[in-house]
Amino acid sequence: MDGIRLRVDRVDVRQDDDEHTLILGADGVHVMLIRLRYDGWVDEVINSAGSAAPGPGAWTLIDRELSLEFGERAAAALGFPRDCRLHFDVDEEAIRRVRAALLEILDCACFVVDTAEGRITS
Repeated sequence: MDGIRLRVDRVDVRQDDDEHTLILGADGVHVMLIRLRYDGWVDEVINSAGSAAPGPGAWTLIDRELSLEFGERAAAALGFPRDCRLHFDVDEEAIRRVRAALLEILDCACFVVDTAEGRITS
């Protein structure tokens, strides 16, 4: 999958007492789920086949482009490149939901993200 940029045309955010999940999809199929399980504060990514691995060590969301930097084992387990890139084909409200969810779910990872107030880095 090196050099491939995944397209996302659907965003859903779900939160309950046990977890906070960002669901990214395209053409009616899940591309990936990014989830924070509150029991142990574990973040993980789940691919469309249901394989789970630790979340990225770093991420960037600038405009409509999301880059997730996975460790070698996580990338292999998920079948994603280590530098996984996604392009969002969604409206601004969906981008705001993605940004807010990622800031909470991947709170421990390094990040660069554009907001209405400017660029934020960790």
